Amino acid sequence: MVSPEKFDVVVVGGGVAGLFYSRLVAEKGFSVALVEMKPLKKIGEKVCGDAINREYFRKLGLKEPSGDEVEGVIKGIRVIAPDEKHSLLVKGEGFELNRKAFGQRLLREALSRGILLYDCSYAKKPIISDGKVKGVLIHDGRVGVDKVLEGKIVVDASGIAGALRNKLPSNWWVSEKLDYRDVSIAYREIRVLKNEIEEPECLRIYLSPLIAPGGYWWFFPKGKNKVNVGLGIQGGMGYPNPAEQFKKYILTRDVFVSSKLLHAGGGIVPTRRPLKTLVYSNFIVIGDAAFTANPVHGGGIGSSLISAWAAANASIDALSEGIITTEALWKTNKTYIMNYGAKQASLDLLRMFLQRLNGEELTLIIKKKMVSEDELLEISSTGDLKVDIASKVISALKFLSKPSLLLKLKTLATLMDNVKKHYYEYPEDPRDLAKWELKLKKIYDEFKIKFGYR
Repeated sequence: MVSPEKFDVVVVGGGVAGLFYSRLVAEKGFSVALVEMKPLKKIGEKVCGDAINREYFRKLGLKEPSGDEVEGVIKGIRVIAPDEKHSLLVKGEGFELNRKAFGQRLLREALSRGILLYDCSYAKKPIISDGKVKGVLIHDGRVGVDKVLEGKIVVDASGIAGALRNKLPSNWWVSEKLDYRDVSIAYREIRVLKNEIEEPECLRIYLSPLIAPGGYWWFFPKGKNKVNVGLGIQGGMGYPNPAEQFKKYILTRDVFVSSKLLHAGGGIVPTRRPLKTLVYSNFIVIGDAAFTANPVHGGGIGSSLISAWAAANASIDALSEGIITTEALWKTNKTYIMNYGAKQASLDLLRMFLQRLNGEELTLIIKKKMVSEDELLEISSTGDLKVDIASKVISALKFLSKPSLLLKLKTLATLMDNVKKHYYEYPEDPRDLAKWELKLKKIYDEFKIKFGYR
């Protein structure tokens, strides 16, 4: 029998969520073991859009990125219609990160607080006893042997793979399965362009059912002539390969002639509401493992950090009091929901609505400003869609070609508001979760009926 190594907390996954959580708990004096498959020097590397809003750093008290962590400063996002002739500009400050440099900074901060890193290592399975995850069986790649790491709290921050979560008993609340239709299959490249980019401080999101069915394709500048460009396609049978779509529809554009490829890769992103609970017993799930990415645009850096912060605050209190139970860790959920999860659930309905529209309808919404730039900013900031039909009556002639579309937007706004309010009423007591979940299902069922989902 392998002799266990004991810690206050064992964390699996060294992405932004795992690193930030580990640092916050360790700096309060608790022992933390962090298990990560990548070698130390490659921690931080990940295929993603690399964008994050400045607001997250203010909210979390995290030092803003600087130096080699920043490859671009963002001042807005341009949402472009399928005809590529019409667009809406959403103003907002943020950064286009060098993801590896940012991850390495989070790693240094965690190590400086005393965490013990098991890099080049992976979790083989959770060790379950008496309704708790007593520890994790890992393979320590540095020495080539299996080890048991025991923790009073065990955290899965392993991304969409859910290395621990997906191996838990099916009746545990955090074992909720991911529907393949609620993911985005993404492919992206980092390229240096021959010419300088127009609007280098503006991210571009292209809505196109032809190029990126069920998703969108993006053009995110990283300075004057460097760009993160890619696309995400809704998961499921019958959808095209994103890498093939990229080569056929995006790479053939004039802007990429004589460009230089720096990096290419793909990934899978959860695009749905969060797990119904991020905690169960002494087990916590954060980041993509808890489905915290934005359902509409798939961005997950900021929301992952929020989930880590929420979980760390609850963990610190529970460890300080010496009581590690579902009830003791439950406030993780409320903190996350109030700071991001309620908005995320609301945007999940918007995502499902957009996936049902064709190119003509998407173009009409943007061209006729059925949703204005101010309304789009409100949606992206709070998850609120306010469509006041009365205020648009003067412009009613614009909508005669598609009169039902405006009414659908009004219905969508009501349901988005309902689901957000329901999340704000998240139960204080874990015993009330089933009743809360049943009401949530009714809201989703109503949405599916009204918008023709089978």
